Amino acid sequence: MGRPEHPHVVVVNDNPDFLELMGDLLHDERYPVTLIDGDRENAVELVEAAQPDALIIDLRLGRETLHGWEVLRELRSHKQLSKLPTIVCSGDVQAINRLSEEIRSMERVAVLRKPFNIDELFAL
Repeated sequence: MGRPEHPHVVVVNDNPDFLELMGDLLHDERYPVTLIDGDRENAVELVEAAQPDALIIDLRLGRETLHGWEVLRELRSHKQLSKLPTIVCSGDVQAINRLSEEIRSMERVAVLRKPFNIDELFAL
Protein backbone atom coordinates (compact mmCIF):
# COMPACT_ATOMS: atom_id res chain seq x y z
CA MET A 1 0.00 0.00 0.00
CA GLY A 2 1.10 3.58 -0.65
CA ARG A 3 1.68 6.25 1.91
CA PRO A 4 -1.59 7.57 3.35
CA GLU A 5 -2.66 10.91 2.02
CA HIS A 6 -1.97 13.93 4.22
CA PRO A 7 -4.94 15.79 5.66
CA HIS A 8 -6.21 18.90 3.92
CA VAL A 9 -5.04 21.86 6.02
CA VAL A 10 -6.73 25.25 6.02
CA VAL A 11 -4.60 28.18 7.20
CA VAL A 12 -6.42 31.34 8.33
CA ASN A 13 -4.27 34.42 8.87
CA ASP A 14 -4.40 38.12 8.00
CA ASN A 15 -0.72 38.36 7.00
CA PRO A 16 -0.14 37.55 3.29
CA ASP A 17 3.55 36.75 3.91
CA PHE A 18 2.65 34.29 6.68
CA LEU A 19 0.02 32.65 4.46
CA GLU A 20 2.52 32.29 1.63
CA LEU A 21 5.16 30.82 3.96
CA MET A 22 2.71 28.33 5.48
CA GLY A 23 1.47 27.38 2.03
CA ASP A 24 5.03 26.71 0.86
CA LEU A 25 5.94 24.71 3.98
CA LEU A 26 2.82 22.55 3.79
CA HIS A 27 3.08 22.04 0.02
CA ASP A 28 6.72 20.99 0.41
CA GLU A 29 5.57 18.25 2.81
CA ARG A 30 2.78 17.27 0.39
CA TYR A 31 -0.13 18.58 2.44
CA PRO A 32 -3.08 19.83 0.42
CA VAL A 33 -3.61 23.37 1.70
CA THR A 34 -6.12 26.18 1.42
CA LEU A 35 -5.05 29.69 2.45
CA ILE A 36 -7.70 32.11 3.72
CA ASP A 37 -7.35 35.81 4.46
CA GLY A 38 -8.79 35.84 7.95
CA ASP A 39 -9.46 39.57 7.93
CA ARG A 40 -12.54 38.90 5.80
CA GLU A 41 -16.00 39.02 7.36
CA ASN A 42 -16.92 35.64 5.81
CA ALA A 43 -13.92 33.70 7.18
CA VAL A 44 -16.20 31.10 8.82
CA GLU A 45 -18.01 30.40 5.56
CA LEU A 46 -14.72 30.18 3.66
CA VAL A 47 -13.33 27.62 6.11
CA GLU A 48 -16.53 25.57 5.96
CA ALA A 49 -16.51 25.62 2.15
CA ALA A 50 -12.91 24.36 2.09
CA GLN A 51 -13.93 21.22 4.05
CA PRO A 52 -10.71 21.01 6.07
CA ASP A 53 -9.26 18.00 7.85
CA ALA A 54 -7.16 20.36 10.01
CA LEU A 55 -7.03 24.08 10.76
CA ILE A 56 -4.25 26.52 11.60
CA ILE A 57 -5.64 29.86 12.77
CA ASP A 58 -4.31 33.10 14.25
CA LEU A 59 -6.03 34.61 17.30
CA ARG A 60 -6.42 38.20 16.12
CA LEU A 61 -6.66 38.23 12.33
CA GLY A 62 -5.85 41.91 11.90
CA ARG A 63 -8.25 43.15 14.54
CA GLU A 64 -8.03 44.57 18.03
CA THR A 65 -10.43 41.86 19.18
CA LEU A 66 -9.65 38.15 19.11
CA HIS A 67 -11.45 37.64 15.80
CA GLY A 68 -9.63 34.37 15.07
CA TRP A 69 -10.75 32.97 18.41
CA GLU A 70 -14.33 33.99 17.58
CA VAL A 71 -14.05 32.26 14.19
CA LEU A 72 -12.74 29.08 15.85
CA ARG A 73 -15.51 29.07 18.45
CA GLU A 74 -18.15 29.51 15.74
CA LEU A 75 -16.62 26.72 13.65
CA ARG A 76 -16.60 24.45 16.70
CA SER A 77 -20.33 25.06 17.18
CA HIS A 78 -21.02 23.37 13.83
CA LYS A 79 -21.48 19.62 14.18
CA GLN A 80 -19.25 18.62 11.24
CA LEU A 81 -16.38 20.81 12.53
CA SER A 82 -16.83 20.37 16.28
CA LYS A 83 -13.73 18.19 16.61
CA LEU A 84 -11.66 19.67 13.79
CA PRO A 85 -7.96 19.28 14.72
CA THR A 86 -6.77 22.86 15.20
CA ILE A 87 -3.53 24.69 15.83
CA VAL A 88 -3.98 28.14 17.32
CA CYS A 89 -0.92 29.99 16.04
CA SER A 90 -0.24 33.36 17.63
CA GLY A 91 2.43 35.65 18.95
CA ASP A 92 -0.03 37.18 21.43
CA VAL A 93 1.24 35.43 24.57
CA GLN A 94 -1.10 37.42 26.84
CA ALA A 95 -4.18 36.29 24.89
CA ILE A 96 -2.94 32.69 24.81
CA ASN A 97 -2.45 32.78 28.58
CA ARG A 98 -5.86 34.39 29.12
CA LEU A 99 -7.53 31.70 26.99
CA SER A 100 -5.41 28.77 28.19
CA GLU A 101 -8.15 27.13 30.26
CA GLU A 102 -10.70 27.37 27.45
CA ILE A 103 -8.14 26.12 24.91
CA ARG A 104 -7.34 23.11 27.11
CA SER A 105 -11.04 22.34 27.42
CA MET A 106 -11.45 22.09 23.64
CA GLU A 107 -10.87 18.75 22.01
CA ARG A 108 -8.02 18.49 19.52
CA VAL A 109 -6.69 22.05 19.89
CA ALA A 110 -2.99 22.83 20.27
CA VAL A 111 -1.12 26.12 20.59
CA LEU A 112 1.85 27.12 18.46
CA ARG A 113 3.49 30.34 19.65
CA LYS A 114 5.09 32.64 17.10
CA PRO A 115 7.92 32.63 16.33
CA PHE A 116 8.11 28.87 15.90
CA ASN A 117 10.37 26.50 14.03
CA ILE A 118 9.33 24.09 11.31
CA ASP A 119 9.86 21.02 13.51
CA GLU A 120 7.40 22.41 16.07
CA LEU A 121 4.80 22.95 13.35
CA PHE A 122 5.03 19.45 11.93
CA ALA A 123 5.17 17.84 15.37
CA LEU A 124 1.70 19.25 15.98
